[in-house]
Amino acid sequence: MRRKVFGWLLCGALSVSNSAPTLACAFHGYTPNPTLVDLLMMTEQVVIADIDPSQPNRYRLLEVLMGPHVSDIPITVSASVTKTISKNPSARVLLARDGAYGPWQMLKVLDNRLHHVLSHVIERQSALINGGDAERLTLFVSLLNDPSPDVHQLALQELDRAPYSALQKLIIPNIAGLKQEIETGDEGLMPIRVLLAGLTKDQSYKPFMMEELALAVEGDVAYMGAYATALIELGGTDAVQYLIDEYLTDKAQPLDRRIKILEALSLQHKNAERKTRRAIARGVAHELHQSPELKNPATRFFGFRIR
Repeated sequence: MRRKVFGWLLCGALSVSNSAPTLACAFHGYTPNPTLVDLLMMTEQVVIADIDPSQPNRYRLLEVLMGPHVSDIPITVSASVTKTISKNPSARVLLARDGAYGPWQMLKVLDNRLHHVLSHVIERQSALINGGDAERLTLFVSLLNDPSPDVHQLALQELDRAPYSALQKLIIPNIAGLKQEIETGDEGLMPIRVLLAGLTKDQSYKPFMMEELALAVEGDVAYMGAYATALIELGGTDAVQYLIDEYLTDKAQPLDRRIKILEALSLQHKNAERKTRRAIARGVAHELHQSPELKNPATRFFGFRIR
């Protein structure tokens, strides 16, 4: 079974290594691409290599991280790998295959920090597979401020896959440069960045989130609900009332945008502190009397009919 699953995951490996976009778990409508950690959890043969100086189109084995010793890696070095390593000769290449006979795949060019992190993941593979979700999340929360951009990116990808309720149980540090990343970063990991900003509980983010939410609603951004969710984390009941007054009751807004705000409210209704949950229930129930067009999505999101 592991090999079948790994075969599916390995198909997504190149997408992971090219930082293919994913959306935060609470807001995406599809299964995210597997992270490097997902791949390492399911494979049985992993090695570290560099380019063989005597044969620049071949790999030279440096270290076996998992599985039996190998004497040859029959895979051609791609032009992109050659170009990347030419800019950073100390970089190494992570390769894996399904068991002892499957085809090799290049997963990622590694800097020293990412090499160290993934080696630790492999050492902890059994523990992480057998109920180690909390350990896995705690590890990558601790790496959000890692100086390596690749490690930081992997940490975001790992947290992006977690249920929002799991994220709320973590202690999220202040993340260096997060505001700038939200303003200019890649769209794929934007929802998790926004959610993390709210989960830091840093009140300096509150006016920023209000501004960004307004822009997201105006631009009909798919993950506008992430801004609303983060704003509730920062503002509690006041933020709930603001979202209801400013967006949910605004019938000039297209219905689908109001529904996205409703969905964010429902997420916090399941996960926020009791006072905030009550404010959401009261506010949404009142609005349903004025907006029957919201009753069906409210039933779907909240799991029961709010009266």
